[in-house]
Amino acid sequence: MSRATPTPTAQRGFVLVATLWVMVIVAIAAAYFSDRVARSVELAQQSQQNTRALIDMADTRAEILYRLGTTSLTEYGLGRGEPTIALDNRPYKGAGDTFLKLQDTRGLLNLNYPDGERLQRFLGLLGIPASQRSRMIDTLRDFTDPDDLHRLNGAEKEAYLARNLPLPPNNYLVTPWEARHIIAWSDVPQLWQNDRLIRLTTTSLSGGLNPNTAPAEVLATLTGVTEEAAQAIIARRTISPIIHFGQLTELAPIPTQQLEDAIVLRPGNSIRITQYAPGVAWALQYNVTLTPINDEAPWRIDYFGRINVTDNSQTPVNIPPLPERSMAPPEEPQE
Repeated sequence: MSRATPTPTAQRGFVLVATLWVMVIVAIAAAYFSDRVARSVELAQQSQQNTRALIDMADTRAEILYRLGTTSLTEYGLGRGEPTIALDNRPYKGAGDTFLKLQDTRGLLNLNYPDGERLQRFLGLLGIPASQRSRMIDTLRDFTDPDDLHRLNGAEKEAYLARNLPLPPNNYLVTPWEARHIIAWSDVPQLWQNDRLIRLTTTSLSGGLNPNTAPAEVLATLTGVTEEAAQAIIARRTISPIIHFGQLTELAPIPTQQLEDAIVLRPGNSIRITQYAPGVAWALQYNVTLTPINDEAPWRIDYFGRINVTDNSQTPVNIPPLPERSMAPPEEPQE
């Protein structure tokens, strides 16, 4: 028997199906390459945005470092009277589309000078159960003190070796991030959610607490300061800075001994600076310590790095630009 010859209709059907398959493949390929091109354009735009942000941040950093080196720190902030730059982490507009915040580290809880009672209250405010706090305080002190003596609830070299963790430096912390290496601190999620510990603590060597620049959570670590009183202090200092203890005790019954031991109503010589830009997923953060009698520079940068920003997509509104430069006049001699 002879093989049947395909009819013209069958041939046309085969060609149609093949053509459709080719068109599908071409469409898929076109969509794939279109997506790749769009993604490449998006990455290029993001890279351009990041580069522009870095340039603007560098310009702003140069400006703020100049001001820190030439302008006095007073109870009003950077400068005296108007205009001044507040040091309580409020935002200012920098160069281009960037923003910055300056935080007097004397307004933060100092991990290098841990006051046991205040640290207990601070950890409680962050939601740490009372049963965990004493161990955390002891491991912090063992981590930073210069000896190898083991506190009751602490941890020294052997405990870190057993867990294959970095050894304690037995020295001052350089950055708050080092607290992640401390036993009983690293595995407590309340400390690290939204960088809460990083935002509220410092490792500068400026002692004392400045109520003119401290956030509410840090103010509430003082004896007699409730969360409501902390908000009242912030509202009061927004009108004008607190310049004597009497203004403070009108708002909260802080014991005299704590006023004398812990409170300093002026900024320290260390400022934490945060710079960021809308749409950029990171911010720059660095700590500047003023060194006016140093032969090399009037300041030094203690640490510098990027931090994650959870939601930085919106352009902030009603944020003032950095005030015009002004030199603080000499202080009048006190009688």
